[in-house]
Amino acid sequence: MTARREWVVLGTITAAWLGLLLGFALLTPAFGAPDEPAHVDAAFRLALGLGWPHGGEMHYLAAIRQIVEHPVPAVDRPTVDALLAAVPGDSPAIDPMSQNPPTYWLVAAGILRLIRFGAHDWATSVLVLRLFDVVLVTALPVLVWATVRRVTRSPRTALVAPLLLFAVPQLAQVAAGVTSWAPMILLGAVLVWLSVRVLTGDRSWWTTAGLAVAVTGLAAISALGLLAVPFVVLVFALARDERDERDERDERDRDRDRDQRTARPWRRAALHAGVVVVAAAAVSGWWWVRTLLVSGTLLPDALRGVTTVQPYPSGGANPGAFAGRQWDGLTASFFGDFGANQWPLPPMVVDALAIVGLVALGWSYARRGAGRRVMTIALVWPVLVVVATLAYNWRNYLGTHQGNGLQGRFLFVAVVALVLSQAVAWRALVVRPELRRRLARIAAVGSFAIALYGIGIAYRGAWENVQFRVTPGGLSAMAGGSLAGPLPIALAGALFLAAAVAAAVFVWRAAAVPSTTAAVPSTTTTPVTGLPLESPPTHEPTVRKENS
Repeated sequence: MTARREWVVLGTITAAWLGLLLGFALLTPAFGAPDEPAHVDAAFRLALGLGWPHGGEMHYLAAIRQIVEHPVPAVDRPTVDALLAAVPGDSPAIDPMSQNPPTYWLVAAGILRLIRFGAHDWATSVLVLRLFDVVLVTALPVLVWATVRRVTRSPRTALVAPLLLFAVPQLAQVAAGVTSWAPMILLGAVLVWLSVRVLTGDRSWWTTAGLAVAVTGLAAISALGLLAVPFVVLVFALARDERDERDERDERDRDRDRDQRTARPWRRAALHAGVVVVAAAAVSGWWWVRTLLVSGTLLPDALRGVTTVQPYPSGGANPGAFAGRQWDGLTASFFGDFGANQWPLPPMVVDALAIVGLVALGWSYARRGAGRRVMTIALVWPVLVVVATLAYNWRNYLGTHQGNGLQGRFLFVAVVALVLSQAVAWRALVVRPELRRRLARIAAVGSFAIALYGIGIAYRGAWENVQFRVTPGGLSAMAGGSLAGPLPIALAGALFLAAAVAAAVFVWRAAAVPSTTAAVPSTTTTPVTGLPLESPPTHEPTVRKENS
């Protein structure tokens, strides 16, 4: 596959992703995405200069609760200034967002003040913030492609991998709402991409600087981002250098230089890791020290004071019931639990996607394949996220006796690592060229079909009273109640459908052309800077001749 054709296919996939994001951003009713009322309220408060109280002490603006609880047609929406004058002050309801640093909401507040949000109706503010989040995550397919391309050295695998994003339509819905998870998703994707570069031999300071920005940004937005610090330290500790590996192969001929060669890489890795850690600590460390001193924990439960503690069922705390609730809740809210987590994909579809992915990943470890070591280290990131999420939910379960498990979106910060694991796993399991071609076609058609089905569920839940149909009444309700009207929704839908069909055709045709690119032996970690070398396979590691 030529570089030009590769970029055309990738551009088409990215256009389809943008169309899906815009579809959810325009189709979803105002405040209809997970936690969107809290995010909008936090942005409004900062835009109005009302400060950032401690966790559990920030109340919703009464005006925000008014428009959330009493939606009106587009023609009756007042301006923000008029709304605040008519419904002043705070409401009794607690906005839980103040348990986090105000970083994202400060940026959102700056955007609101830039557009002079007070002079426009409140729906304009919501729409502008949604489009800002869409822009943040539009490049996600490119980051997936770059990551998988780096590990597998396969242009075709790298182009099929971004299609898996469409099999997680909840990702598009969450990222297209007003949410602090949009920058978290972007920074998490950059974190995995650059970590993979380090693991495959990149020792440039530009890569380290990028990792410092990603880790610092994650830690400055959410407590979950703090997990990126130990992950990056692990990446630098386990990274291999191509020159170090060549030295190891020749070590028996140069024993006298062994100590110098083994000490030098560790010092360099420690220096790079230290730069990342110091940057994150300097920018956001003060916030977490303050939070720990004030609340006694890094992540206080802002709603703890207003949550009713329900009695345990007979027998007390039940770890088995808790585990079952976590599986159902986390998988559903990861793959598709649309709206404000009330319109799910069918449980059979969710369980099938989750189980097939886990089985393929586990089974792949029985096969030797290129990229398995890098994949394993990259998977530490989502594992840390899952463990932290379960620990947080267990703490809340013991305190409130409620086993909430609808935080599947937490895993979106590691979605690139999850896609990478599937790409490497299936590449190890499916070896025959004909089966690989079929798998690529199934991935293309199946992923786009799931995305289309997901946006259909979101439409029928919001505008068709949860009935699987398209009626004049539903279309009329959407035209009068959506944020931007029917024409932008139609254009976004047309973009998604056209780009999805084109991408599926490109992948289908590319899969039919026999590959002439040889696989790089798994014993080398040579960085890839361009297209794979056109050379026959060899049994000996490739040694590049360097100009002196």
